[in-house]
Amino acid sequence: MISRLAAALVVIAIAGVAVADPEADADRAFRAASQRAAAGDPEALAMFEALGAARPLTRWTDDAWAEAARVAERTGDFARARRALDQVIALGTDDALVRRARHARDRLMAATGGGQWDALAREHHRLVAEVFGGGDPQAALEALEQLARDNPTYPQAAMALLAAAQGWEHEGETSRGIALLRAALAISGTERPRIALALTRALIRHGELDEAGKQLDELVASPGADRAAIAELREKLDTAGRRAGIRKLLWSLLVVIAGIAVGVLRREAGSWRRAARLIARPPLEVVFLIPVGAVLAVVAQTGNPLVAKAVVAIVLAGIFVAWISGALLEARRARRGRIGASRALVQAVLAVAVVAGAAYLAIDRDRLLDLVGETWEHGPVPR
Repeated sequence: MISRLAAALVVIAIAGVAVADPEADADRAFRAASQRAAAGDPEALAMFEALGAARPLTRWTDDAWAEAARVAERTGDFARARRALDQVIALGTDDALVRRARHARDRLMAATGGGQWDALAREHHRLVAEVFGGGDPQAALEALEQLARDNPTYPQAAMALLAAAQGWEHEGETSRGIALLRAALAISGTERPRIALALTRALIRHGELDEAGKQLDELVASPGADRAAIAELREKLDTAGRRAGIRKLLWSLLVVIAGIAVGVLRREAGSWRRAARLIARPPLEVVFLIPVGAVLAVVAQTGNPLVAKAVVAIVLAGIFVAWISGALLEARRARRGRIGASRALVQAVLAVAVVAGAAYLAIDRDRLLDLVGETWEHGPVPR
């Protein structure tokens, strides 16, 4: 009888432990809140806060407050984020987690002036999300730029200008973006190395290589700069310099070849008037190329806009070269009665060289060479 009673008491005790297991309950609550947060549910913040405030303390308590701080900052509720980080620091048992929380709280305090700039930081946060969230960002970019200019003492004014600069560059307003980056650099503090790197990248993309080189030299002397990023930008600057030299050489060659073509056409035609009449009448090869080129250009418009611009430029260059080449051959035939094999071969080689040079310039104009190189090395991106 006593053994049966003892067994029953043991069963009851085990059942009681199983029913009242705070660690298991906290684990389930944390997973549920995490799923809500991943889905963007606004209730996730309250769920994390409730778990952090629950007693007794569990191994999930400090993690819940850390996640609450992250969600609150992401949604622009900086006061709740600071309170949650205070809880992590006060209750945390993981030294690494507490250290990260202190760093995050210091960063947040600096960004919001300890709460003084909460409303402005919230608007800053909203505008940045709107700029990079898809749709037309023009109005948000104007507002973000104005926010930074109207509040020069706002701790994140330089970062607001950085975001606006990147947004304008994405919109094709590279010069405006660079101007904003220069303004951001002028008022920057601890974020100066990051802004200087962004400015250097933009200058390289825009072809302002001398200023980009000066920025890199200054970054090398900066103790807080990312050395790996500097090395990468130095390589990109060297590549950009080589490509600039190639562009100058190609333009020079194209000008020389065009001058030779005009001189030869004038000589073969016998007069400028006769040369003009030859050019005015499209050769047979051009009549064939125009519809083919038009189809290529139309198809290209359905893809990447930058690639479409390059395709249109290459098609126009090919039609132009075919037109001039045909006029030269017609003038030669009218004057000599036939076209020699050597003349045809030389003209064909020059025509191919001109089209190839024009294609390089068209691709390089919109910085597509890197994209072409990546596609060649890794293949097209799967859809």
